Amino acid sequence: MTTDNSSKPDHNALGKAAFIVGLTGLILSFIPLIGFVSWILGPMAIIFGLIALRRKSRSLAIAGLVTGVLTLYVCYGWIKGTQSLGEAMNKDAFNTSGETVDTTNAPIIDATIKDIWADVEGNKIAAGEKYGKRRLRFTNEVVQEFAGDASAPVISFTGKTEDYLVHFVSASFAEKDGKAIGSLKKGAKISFVCQDIRETFGEGYSLGGCSLR
Repeated sequence: MTTDNSSKPDHNALGKAAFIVGLTGLILSFIPLIGFVSWILGPMAIIFGLIALRRKSRSLAIAGLVTGVLTLYVCYGWIKGTQSLGEAMNKDAFNTSGETVDTTNAPIIDATIKDIWADVEGNKIAAGEKYGKRRLRFTNEVVQEFAGDASAPVISFTGKTEDYLVHFVSASFAEKDGKAIGSLKKGAKISFVCQDIRETFGEGYSLGGCSLR
């Protein structure tokens, strides 16, 4: 009498462990935060599977290897996605490369706080092309609020007013202007040049590298 070996149960315990660990890791890898444990479960499944391949009844060992590899593939996808998100967050309409740009000798263009706000609301891409990587010269802008201190003064201006809501634009100045800014009052009109402009979280924009003129 012959026996059909294919009908026999798989007695390769390590192969079963590889499959269970790999399957668990694969399922968890799709769950944010919790899925970090899959970085441990995936390699474990692969190691168990490789060892189990040396024994009889290798079907579950192979399944463990496959699920372990798929687990690591999904985990790698999460990393690449996170990196892409980080890169996207570093980019904005005014600096699409996300890299630090030296605008010390960049062309100067005249602008107003409210005009830039309107341009950003109208078309961010066009606003980025118009104002990005340039020095911006502002004339007689009205001071609304002060922040920071003499070593790193910040002035806020009105970007947009709608009904009872006021949207502000902040401009960061260098320490050399701290004393002069400290003598100003709200409502004063000042002229200045800024070397950096970038989007702010939510809406609007902010200015940096500013100096009085």
